[in-house]
Amino acid sequence: MFTDLPEVIVYPEVQTKTEGENVTLSCNVAGNPAPTISWSRNASPLNTTGRISFLDGKKQLTITNVNRVDSGEYRCVASNSLGNITSNVATLNVQCKYIVLCFKTEHVVSMPSL
Repeated sequence: MFTDLPEVIVYPEVQTKTEGENVTLSCNVAGNPAPTISWSRNASPLNTTGRISFLDGKKQLTITNVNRVDSGEYRCVASNSLGNITSNVATLNVQCKYIVLCFKTEHVVSMPSL
């Protein structure tokens, strides 16, 4: 019986989305024993939440109704009993749906009361 370190064979890709769209990042791995897949965003582990889901043994990460807080660096990690390997970074850029509103909310300055 042969054993193989985990290997990422399909890497997640850089994507640009507009707020409200859905995004799917893919990662395919190989190894023996079969590796498990986990995901991270900005070096923090990702888990299933209301908008984040995983399909096909975590080979696909889907985020529905993306917003700007979802922007960041995503990676998949393949792990088995022989070790683990981390994919290259796939940057997700989420653009504002309405430029004027984004500008106003990002540049609000509070004035001291007199």
